[in-house]
Amino acid sequence: MRRVLLEAALGAFATHGYDGTSVRDLARQVGVSHNLVHHHYGSKRRLWEAALAHALAPSGRELLALADARDRERDRDVAHRAGVAGAVRLFARNPAAAKIMADESARGGERLDFLYERHIAPFARLLERLLDGTPARVKRRIDARAALLFLFAGVTAPFALGGLAAKLDGSAHLTEDDLQRFAATVAEILANGLSPARAARDLRPVRTSA
Repeated sequence: MRRVLLEAALGAFATHGYDGTSVRDLARQVGVSHNLVHHHYGSKRRLWEAALAHALAPSGRELLALADARDRERDRDVAHRAGVAGAVRLFARNPAAAKIMADESARGGERLDFLYERHIAPFARLLERLLDGTPARVKRRIDARAALLFLFAGVTAPFALGGLAAKLDGSAHLTEDDLQRFAATVAEILANGLSPARAARDLRPVRTSA
């Protein structure tokens, strides 16, 4: 029953936002008493935290696996693409959590502090490990903060901007193939920016006619 409640809570927080979610209505929807929810979680805030932990705890372990796989991969371009595409796939399995994270990131405040410390910072560390493997000349032209924002916005966009995504795609439903192509596209864009070959081209002096 706890799993059912946490998954229902995650969906409600994603759809209605934190302030718009009623724990009493949620309990009624799941078919349990409001007192039982309060007994297990004590407050709406603690229920919100538990729902996100339920959805994202496995992703944290998978992020570490992605980073370790990146470290074993000698080809930096392959490592960049695999790391970013893997991050998109993690969010694809938790679209409600991605929506909540994007909404709270836009608002700021204590809930974002919690999200950042527990769930977003690991993505920042993954990006840092991606950047660690790039040549110094590439690092000099990369703003790590901008790269992280691009990565986070990219991996959450299909879920956080569902309405716009449906307009652009012509369908409100994202198939597995859609998500795979999206993951590959975001990975390609970011990996090209980190590519030593691309950096060498960008840093060539521009010739001007006499």
